[in-house]
Amino acid sequence: MKLVSCYISGFGQIKEFSYNFSDGLDAICQNNGWGKTTFSVFIKAMFYGMEYSARTKMLTERKHYLPWDGSICGGNLVFETNGKQYRVERTFGRRDKDDTFTLVDMVTGKPSSDFSENLGEELFQVDRESFEKSIFIPQSAIATAMTDSLNAKMGDLASAKDDINNFDAAVSRVAEVRKNYTRKSEVNNGKLNIIKEELSKCNEMVDKKSAVLDGFYKQNELLEEKKKKLNWLEAEKNRVAELIRLHSKKEQDMGAYRQQMEFLSKQQEALSRLDDFFASGIPTPEEQATMEDVERQHDISRRTERDLYMKLPLEQQVAKWEELFGEGMPGPGDLEDWNAKAVYMQELKLQGKHAMLSEEAAKQLEELRHFFSKKEPTQEELAQVERDVMELSKVEGRIVEQDENFRSLKAQKEVLNKKEKEGGQYGSVALLFSLFVAFLVGAFAFRIFLPDSGNSGWLQIICFGGAAATFVAGVMQYIRIRSSRRNRQDDLEQRLLDASVALEQCEAMRQELADSTKKFLSNFMLTPTESMQQMVYEIRVNLDHYLRLLEEEQQATQSTTGTVEEMADVRLELYTALGHFADVYQMDLYHQGCELALLEQLKKDMAGYQEYSVNRKQMELLKITVEKQEQLLEDYVKRFPKEEGATVTDTLKQIRSNMESYQRIQEEIQTLQENMKQFADLCQGEEEVYTVEGLQEQQEAIDEEIKELNQGITQDRETIITLGDELDAIEEAENRREVLMEKRLEYERKVDLLTKTEEFLQIAKEQFLSKYMSPLRKGMDHYMTLLDENYKGEGSAMDFDITMDLSIQVIWGGATHSSDYLSRGYQDLVALCARFALVDVLYQKEQPMIVLDDPFINLDEDKIERGMSLLREIAKERQIIYFTCHESRMV
Repeated sequence: MKLVSCYISGFGQIKEFSYNFSDGLDAICQNNGWGKTTFSVFIKAMFYGMEYSARTKMLTERKHYLPWDGSICGGNLVFETNGKQYRVERTFGRRDKDDTFTLVDMVTGKPSSDFSENLGEELFQVDRESFEKSIFIPQSAIATAMTDSLNAKMGDLASAKDDINNFDAAVSRVAEVRKNYTRKSEVNNGKLNIIKEELSKCNEMVDKKSAVLDGFYKQNELLEEKKKKLNWLEAEKNRVAELIRLHSKKEQDMGAYRQQMEFLSKQQEALSRLDDFFASGIPTPEEQATMEDVERQHDISRRTERDLYMKLPLEQQVAKWEELFGEGMPGPGDLEDWNAKAVYMQELKLQGKHAMLSEEAAKQLEELRHFFSKKEPTQEELAQVERDVMELSKVEGRIVEQDENFRSLKAQKEVLNKKEKEGGQYGSVALLFSLFVAFLVGAFAFRIFLPDSGNSGWLQIICFGGAAATFVAGVMQYIRIRSSRRNRQDDLEQRLLDASVALEQCEAMRQELADSTKKFLSNFMLTPTESMQQMVYEIRVNLDHYLRLLEEEQQATQSTTGTVEEMADVRLELYTALGHFADVYQMDLYHQGCELALLEQLKKDMAGYQEYSVNRKQMELLKITVEKQEQLLEDYVKRFPKEEGATVTDTLKQIRSNMESYQRIQEEIQTLQENMKQFADLCQGEEEVYTVEGLQEQQEAIDEEIKELNQGITQDRETIITLGDELDAIEEAENRREVLMEKRLEYERKVDLLTKTEEFLQIAKEQFLSKYMSPLRKGMDHYMTLLDENYKGEGSAMDFDITMDLSIQVIWGGATHSSDYLSRGYQDLVALCARFALVDVLYQKEQPMIVLDDPFINLDEDKIERGMSLLREIAKERQIIYFTCHESRMV
């Protein structure tokens, strides 16, 4: 691989600059400030671009080399690799998203996709950092160092780069995870140490268990002793009170004596009754406790038996199960075989469905079969119904017209009748009769008031003639109006009658057509609508679709004959085996095809029947146990009188109560007898031992002691509660300790695993690096010999070695030292040899170019000469771009 030419549009202080590279050693000598370092950085940027970070405030390469005048930053570089030339074009902005990249094939002049924007990584198989540590040798950083990318490249593991690149991160992550378990810190302690601390606290609490438990038992014993002493003090207090009473009320001594005698007699009678009750012997407390425990167990057994009984299924279900499994329950193998056959049947059905109607078509056909289940009309019947519906529509139109005509005639008749009632038609008759009256009045007026006038006679004749004319005209008008009205009424009546008859005929025809159509439509499941024509149309559409689907079904049936026959054989075999169960379940397998549902129900019923059998057997065992317990209790309570209607529990309680009463009455009788003996002794005139004042002081002392005892009992109870809480906490600590111990073991295993993982990773890294260390050391020795003729010669006590992280070590007098002890020039010399050795190991096939930015600045003249000779030697195999600022360091 080599560089051919470049063009810098703008990069740092270099602008509009072109350069053609030469093969072998291409030395560029320019003064300081010309831009040699800028030129070398431009070459690196063409391959790797320029890094960008929005957060850093440091002077990055991008900020350093962007032109100050704001002009375009970038250019192009022509290079050759694998016998093919490319031109890479890049421009750089203030942010990485402003950058551009183009790769052009120099032969075709068109953009090439042979390499991506990550040109450097793809060409040299190393990242930017590794490029700077290998073939790019700047003046200020000749020394190299190991990177994950160099590691992968040197081991010829470029394909495994993703696995190796993150080795240090993986080791760091493993160490960090291990520290999360083993870290010792007051602020952020490790998980394992936290567990150990908690475990230590739990152990401390558990270690106190024995002492706390002893204290708990001792405190209980002390409490019982105090209770006994309290009972004795109460009795003593009663005795002293009795003595006080006896001594303070001597006048009532005899009455008290008699009362005590009576009470003693009653107690003796009660004791006698108890003796009768315990005629067969008083049971021991242990025997009574045993029977009470038996009674409790009996109650538990009865409840358990009742619970099991409640879990039992209904008799109908049991009868069903008996009917199902009376001849034996199918084995798991039978169910599996039947299920397999049922599934196989489903598969055959699916195979048949591919050749048969689609699911949607089959569903439509089934719906249409149901639709035409009552009647499948012929084309002639359906055509006749369609004609009837059309005729019915026409008849309904005629009915509407006839009804409107009838209503109009009826309205005309009502108007005519109303006018007749109002008399509006006789207005002209009234006017004529009014004129008649006027003429008649005028004639009589002229006759009476102007009898002698010359014109009176003519006027009277005119008035009487007018009256006669108007009267005749009025009568004739009245007759004409009456005749005209009668004619109109007769005409309207006839028209109404004709309209009514026509309306009735139309309605009768409509009813006949509607009945016949409805009778036909009643044979089908139709959505009710106002239009019969629409329903008939729906029947027509369904019938056409139904006939077409029937034809398709017939064709599909002919193509699935083989599958159907195989399915019929499997179905016959399966349905024969399931016939008994199907009869019980009342399932029609041949029509419903519900074999999977039957098998699922059969599986549930088998489980239910098995559970029922287990519960039934358990109930039988419990019944035997209950009978034994009842027998024990019955034998025990028979020894004692039993009240009518009393249960065993009541009798046991009565026995317990009588036992306590027997002991109490015995104590009371003993006390009474002692008191009476004391009283008898007093009555016999014996000297009194106690005074009332002394007895009262003794009583007060007893009260004070009782008070102290009660306080002590209260404190003891509080102490017992505290100890009980502490014991509960200790028990929780024991449980917590078990959990913590498991966690500690788990965490210790994880820590051990992480420690070993870290160790094995380091060993693997060292083993991996050791593969290429030998050629690296040989290469370094080779270049050191070329640069220093005294290296490893006679009298030379200093030797050099290169470590796995590519750092240089000085071996002097058998001891190893850092290269920092060397002079700056010798450090550059040794680092340059390490660089060249590294390049030889990295690139053994195609040789890349090497960029050197004045690496001999710290060498003396002899070493410079030897270094230049070394460059000329290396340039025979690879291209070297060599920058320097002084002629003395030129080739």
